[in-house]
Amino acid sequence: MSLRKTAECGANVFETDVMISSDGIPFLMHDEHLSRTTDVASVFPTRITAHSSDFSWAELKRLNAGAWFLERPPFWEATQLSGLDRKEAENQTVPTLEELLKEAAVLNLSIMFDLRRPPRNHTYYDTYVNLTLETVLNSRVPQAMVLWLPDEDRANVQQRAPRMHQIYGQLGVNRTERPLFLNLPYQDLPQLDIKALHEDNVSVNLFVVNKPWLFSILWCAGVDSVTTNDCQLLQQIPYPVWLMPPKTYLMIWLLTDCVSTLLILWLFLLRGRCAEKREITGLETAVLLTRINNFIME
Repeated sequence: MSLRKTAECGANVFETDVMISSDGIPFLMHDEHLSRTTDVASVFPTRITAHSSDFSWAELKRLNAGAWFLERPPFWEATQLSGLDRKEAENQTVPTLEELLKEAAVLNLSIMFDLRRPPRNHTYYDTYVNLTLETVLNSRVPQAMVLWLPDEDRANVQQRAPRMHQIYGQLGVNRTERPLFLNLPYQDLPQLDIKALHEDNVSVNLFVVNKPWLFSILWCAGVDSVTTNDCQLLQQIPYPVWLMPPKTYLMIWLLTDCVSTLLILWLFLLRGRCAEKREITGLETAVLLTRINNFIME
């Protein structure tokens, strides 16, 4: 459902997180524990604190992964959903990576994912990257629709899937190959020379951007794309909210300068008049004291 809503929103890429089940099935899950986004507490009450990767795929399929969204809307109000959408949402289950890839191919969406390494005692602790790559290749979707983010064993991934886009999540790391795609937190913007990166044909995606003002700043800075949890909101922004024509900016700048200059001149004049008044008042006081003193002496 999330994938379809993303396509309806006009987005080009769907970003998610992937884990490996205890029996080697890559599935979509963000949290290390299932209690926040599933009904694991009622289905497996003794395993609430178990790592998400410690469940088999048969066990994961038994969980409801949608009701929580209606009970605790994380990004936007669930009341915006139609009755049919609410019914579909509350019956969502945990999807596999293969299911995601095949559905994304139908919707013409690219997929980018973080790959979470399973716990050290996991069967696939050392082979989780290769297992995930095998799943991607066996799904027979176009390699170009997959944006590969994991750094682990990247050379092997590039060799086996050369048409897959390699996305890098770090800037300035020593590497032999030149990155063509960067995926960084928006807080890294001050460290980026967007113009120079574009001259080197490097595209920049920043995350996570949910506010119109931040989206506008990144837009004006020349960022190529952003990752958001609220594409419905950002979709409604046809241009940066602070954008103004150069002539308008120049007029405001000149008007501000003129007003500031007049204000400074007025303050100087006011100060001068106050000084004159103090001087006159001082002379009058001195004359008055002299008269009083003469009167007393007489």
